[in-house]
Amino acid sequence: ELKTVDLLINGAGILDDNQIERTIAVNFTGTVNTTTAIMDFWDKRKGGPGGVIANICSVTGFNSIYQVPVYSASKAAALSFTTSLAKLAHITGVTAYSINPGITKTVLVHKFNSWLSVEPRVAELLLEHPTQTTLQCAQNFVKAIEANQ
Repeated sequence: ELKTVDLLINGAGILDDNQIERTIAVNFTGTVNTTTAIMDFWDKRKGGPGGVIANICSVTGFNSIYQVPVYSASKAAALSFTTSLAKLAHITGVTAYSINPGITKTVLVHKFNSWLSVEPRVAELLLEHPTQTTLQCAQNFVKAIEANQ
């Protein structure tokens, strides 16, 4: 019915540092692949209409959680990729945002594996910090896009 896509939200993510390749594949490579696919249609240099990409990264892209360095690095890579895309908007016509939520109460944070099992209680320790609900995260996500920031 719509015949067009205006917004791509890349939101897949896993948190299991014992699955190194899978963590990188989902959190970073997946983001790159879906973004690359939509860019073929949106890039104004190819006659596309432009569009908006919102990649859900993480505050760990700025401040890594040392117990999960693979997850943190995968999110930092996604953040860097998105920042680069944002700087190309004047060329491609595609706006790119990174959404960098803090600790959000999802299945990801209830139980997960730290890198080389360095901290078996990492999920429990993480939840000692301030958290947000998925609804609060989503509302802030929409506000950020609407504010164009």
